[in-house]
Amino acid sequence: MSRENVVEELKRYAPASLKVTLTDGTEKPVAVPKAGNRWARTAQVLAAMHWTQIECIDKDGRVCGLVEDDDDAPDLEEGDEPSVDLAMAKVLAGVQQSTMKECRQMFDAVLRGTEQMLSAVTDAMKVITTTYQQAMQVQAANSVVEAQGGGSPEMMQMFQAAMMLMNQPKQIPTKKEG
Repeated sequence: MSRENVVEELKRYAPASLKVTLTDGTEKPVAVPKAGNRWARTAQVLAAMHWTQIECIDKDGRVCGLVEDDDDAPDLEEGDEPSVDLAMAKVLAGVQQSTMKECRQMFDAVLRGTEQMLSAVTDAMKVITTTYQQAMQVQAANSVVEAQGGGSPEMMQMFQAAMMLMNQPKQIPTKKEG
């Protein structure tokens, strides 16, 4: 499909949105406006992109059509065969496209790992905050008991034991050098 006729081809499928594959292999979603000069605006967006393929997506998210750009293919006379350079360029473009997709997948995996790590750090901070609040409550209760004359000896021993446990420094693991 030539770029000049792409809008006519897209109109046949009446897509709700488009997924455009760029020449570098990345995929970009493109919204199709619902009213007004929708096809003129869609054509304007597509003209600004270097695309190789457009998937037409219906309102349920399913592919309802495919438009591929064949403007880059040279016009061959009858009996002509594509040159070895063209074949090699197509192979290299295919390898580059798959490599870029793999890079994107690795990036996504690293991003998910970072998100999980940040979630774990946030959860740890919540635990630290809760522990600190509990320590403050124990300290406040201990102050009340002391202010009221000390209370029973058993109660004082329990508060002192709780305070010692709360005040013990936490051991932070360190990397061994060497």
